Amino acid sequence: MLKFEHVFEEEPRYSAFTVDIMEDPPGARIEFQICEEGIWLSANSEGYLHLARIFAELGTRDFGEGTHFHMHQWLVNPANSKQEVSLEIYNGDGSENA
Repeated sequence: MLKFEHVFEEEPRYSAFTVDIMEDPPGARIEFQICEEGIWLSANSEGYLHLARIFAELGTRDFGEGTHFHMHQWLVNPANSKQEVSLEIYNGDGSENA
């Protein structure tokens, strides 16, 4: 049985993150596919746990607005596309997007 557990380190090993966001852990599989219906996310259990750790870091650490990273390997057929998956911290209230 899988269990979500994440320990935040005082001195992160990977820049500001305690998890290596650029490398999927062994056994993890994560895929984003862009299709006519929208964006499709597929992952196995280890992949979703890896994403949960990344989102926990983004949600609870004190990152400045605009902190972001881009992932190519999560895309289906990344070699044939210039697209990427990007995650960014947004601290606004949304009023500027209205």
